[in-house]
Amino acid sequence: MSKPILHEESIRKGLLKINGFGLPHWSLSVLDTVPPSHVLEVHYKLKNFKKTWEFLNLIAKQADLKKHHPKITTVYNKIDIELTTHDVGNNITEADIGLAEAIHQEFHTLQIPDSGSK
Repeated sequence: MSKPILHEESIRKGLLKINGFGLPHWSLSVLDTVPPSHVLEVHYKLKNFKKTWEFLNLIAKQADLKKHHPKITTVYNKIDIELTTHDVGNNITEADIGLAEAIHQEFHTLQIPDSGSK
């Protein structure tokens, strides 16, 4: 069963909701591929390496629960995430929006104890 591709207006509405949780903001990018690939992306920075791995484990939990998996690049306390749905030609679906929202909620929950130290 194919997942419906979201139109840009629906993607923008989803991003408004996700980004309402706070910084950093997720964004839509169009990659220069043939045909063009659409990805949701975000760049997180955490307090230290330990917090980074704690967050990565939370991302893995959400990805497993939602059966949708991001591209993750990490170095020390930085995590870059890209989401796209390969089954529909690297376009954005509700699966991408839903996982981005879950990841962003996990990030902000994880950051609450550290909010005074930033």
